[in-house]
Amino acid sequence: MRIKHYLGLTLQFLVLTATPLISWWQLQFGFSLIWMPALLTAAVVLFWIGTSLREAS
Repeated sequence: MRIKHYLGLTLQFLVLTATPLISWWQLQFGFSLIWMPALLTAAVVLFWIGTSLREAS
């Protein structure tokens, strides 16, 4: 059961570090604006899954 806890923690860590990097990438290089809400929604879902995994253990 500890594996769920560490998997959830890793998933949350990745989301929290990737979100500012995506914003930085958008500001530096630019990409289509439709990607920002899509990536933010994906980040919220992944963070929620990570929270569920951590609480399950």
